[in-house]
Amino acid sequence: MARDAVQKDRTRQYSGELGLAVRRRLASAAGQPPVGGLPQNLRVLLIEDDPGYAMLVRQLLLANEGRPSGRVQLTSVEQLSNGLARLADRNALDVVLLDLGLPDSDGLKTLARVRQQAPGVPVVVLTGAADERLALEALQRGAQDYLIKTDTDGEKLRRSVRYAIERQRLLETLENLSLVDDLTGLYNRRGFFLLAARQFASGRRRSSELVLVLADVDGLKQINDRYGHLEGDRVLVTVSEYLKRVCREEDIVARLGGDEFAVLLSESSVESARRVTARLQQQLARYNRRRLSRGRVSVSVGLAGSGPKARRSLQRLLAEADADMYRQKKNGRPRARRS
Repeated sequence: MARDAVQKDRTRQYSGELGLAVRRRLASAAGQPPVGGLPQNLRVLLIEDDPGYAMLVRQLLLANEGRPSGRVQLTSVEQLSNGLARLADRNALDVVLLDLGLPDSDGLKTLARVRQQAPGVPVVVLTGAADERLALEALQRGAQDYLIKTDTDGEKLRRSVRYAIERQRLLETLENLSLVDDLTGLYNRRGFFLLAARQFASGRRRSSELVLVLADVDGLKQINDRYGHLEGDRVLVTVSEYLKRVCREEDIVARLGGDEFAVLLSESSVESARRVTARLQQQLARYNRRRLSRGRVSVSVGLAGSGPKARRSLQRLLAEADADMYRQKKNGRPRARRS
């Protein structure tokens, strides 16, 4: 209740250092030339409960509208819950401007919830001069930059937004280099477990079903021994290409190492996963009919599912899919446990 009273008073009177600074910035912004250098068709989410500062940010950003550098689409909300709802469609946003002190959240946990909801969207933290130490800690927790509210102008806002987006892209590029298998171009073991952990967290929030598919190449050692490792590598690349063909873009496809592959299917069911693996086997069968020498390429597959009624961990799914795969090797019939 005390916080609500302070917020209402601040909104009504808009006094003090920040209010004075904002009034000055708003007065000068109307006469400023448009600011350039922002990405084309920039989409910004502003999560800020101070209407005066939100007005300043809007005016400074939209001053860029008349330049060929691109149009700015700004969405402004006053509560974290509304911001998280907007972030559910993370592909619809380029950057988040985030006040850490909101009516329904406060401090670094505000940043943590935004990062959890949309880890790939860069965040610029908004802070008062007295909270600069908190802002620096926010950088260590995943924010890409911060702005001191009493020192905001068009140039600094533009630079901070551009820096945040570019730094996020650089980090993603560096991360991808360490998460991708050199031979196949799929995610490697590290990449799979990192992305799968995020997918599991997202699945729990949405109460959706996930299915893990494990596949290993039959007889890869014999292929290597008989035809050489170059041919074995060719087989691994072939299997990876067919896996990508039968899976959706949002599925996580990885080579865990050696002859073993893994696919995590989101918003799916064991029955749907069986159809995916059937298409894989059909594609490989057609490939083998065209292949006139050096033996046939085949894989053994195991499935395991996790859903709202029986939530299983990733390690549990790996163990169950592995057991199912070896049952298939032995019996020739896949039997996946259902959630």
